[in-house]
Amino acid sequence: MIYLDNNAISIITFIQNCIGRIDDLVVVARPSLRRGDLRTARAVGRAQVVLLSSHFERYLYTVNEEAVAFLNTKRLASSVLPNSLKLLHSRYPIDDLCETGWENRSQKLATFVAEDGWLWESDRHGTLSHERLLAWLTAPKPADLRRYYRYWNIDDIFTRITRRRSARGQLWLGVQELVDIRNSIAHGDFAAQPTQRDIQRYLGSARTFCERPDKVLARALARLTAGGPPW
Repeated sequence: MIYLDNNAISIITFIQNCIGRIDDLVVVARPSLRRGDLRTARAVGRAQVVLLSSHFERYLYTVNEEAVAFLNTKRLASSVLPNSLKLLHSRYPIDDLCETGWENRSQKLATFVAEDGWLWESDRHGTLSHERLLAWLTAPKPADLRRYYRYWNIDDIFTRITRRRSARGQLWLGVQELVDIRNSIAHGDFAAQPTQRDIQRYLGSARTFCERPDKVLARALARLTAGGPPW
């Protein structure tokens, strides 16, 4: 179970909603295609890519929020958390401290001790900030997706959710192509003209990724808490 706009919905419902909105744009494009209005049809295709990419990225942020919220309710000792996760969480205030003149660091140092000090004492409890765990992400590229799940002690999420190397390669390529063409569109590259066949391929990759990793993450969280999975 994940949450969007404060409403609990299943992963499948989330994907169906995403597909429905993209299909709505296909309906809009069909009359243009019949009239031979390729300009409108291409504009709709570009809009579909932007919409799909936005939903895909939102999915990752939502899963992250739910994972952190679940851990915060468990009030785990810091020693249970992966070191890589603790380092990432503390990175940004430490970087900020390093960029601040020594004579002006007292307030920021006090804030760091109050908000992150617990992470570095084994018998302490505290609250994680979900924003910190994805502050580095600029786009959900496959390498960055793999990096994110590694913070939860999941070595290679693409290997965990696919059985065959060929399927793994197709999934990786599909996600990368979606991110690349989204970036091209955002930067005004008019040569980026995805076809409906392209969009269905991107949608298949996004659907596959949204359906599978949350189960792997749920099991990882269950191991951390020595209890049941959160969803």
